[in-house]
Amino acid sequence: MRVTVFGADNDIGRKVVEELIWRGYEPRVFASDPSTVPETWGRRVQVLSGQLTDPVAVAAAVARAEAVVNALDPRLDRPGAHLVEGTVHMVGAMQDHGVHRYIGLGSPAVGLCPRERPTAQVRAHRAFLRSLHPRVHGQMRQMMATVTGAGLDWTIVRFLRSTPGRGPGLKYVGYFGQDAIGCSAAAGDVAAFAVTQLLDARHITNAPAVSN
Repeated sequence: MRVTVFGADNDIGRKVVEELIWRGYEPRVFASDPSTVPETWGRRVQVLSGQLTDPVAVAAAVARAEAVVNALDPRLDRPGAHLVEGTVHMVGAMQDHGVHRYIGLGSPAVGLCPRERPTAQVRAHRAFLRSLHPRVHGQMRQMMATVTGAGLDWTIVRFLRSTPGRGPGLKYVGYFGQDAIGCSAAAGDVAAFAVTQLLDARHITNAPAVSN
């Protein structure tokens, strides 16, 4: 399966690519700066250079893919990175080229699950983000609205915060207020879970929360 990855220059995005390589997929990385691509990936990864603001470049990256993993995360973003615009181009390209499977990253700061009953910790996190980081919160809302309203087979993996490296595996997958979801997840475990969703239909049009 050919999988195009956006956001491979952050920790989880890089681990997504490594997980795809390990599982025998054909990763295609969209990079605004190809120098950020690790040399160790070699010829196992096709690198496509372009800017998120360029719909032609984004469409070229999506065109031959069978799925898209969007690891762009506003929590790691600097002003001017155009994540919302890039997501709009990404979704448009998927619709134009008949690519249906979308895996993204998200935060419980944006509610997507009607069954969910946010805990006090999640409510505090949402209030903190809205008041102190309104731009980040706004980007999250717009990116998720773009994806969930596009008729794609989407899954958004949500977590409060990530820790470096690989852990013992995700212990909890579910909903805040219903399941014992903790406050952190190892980046490598989030990446591994995201990649398994490519062939797992249980969370299509859903946004499971995960933790170690």
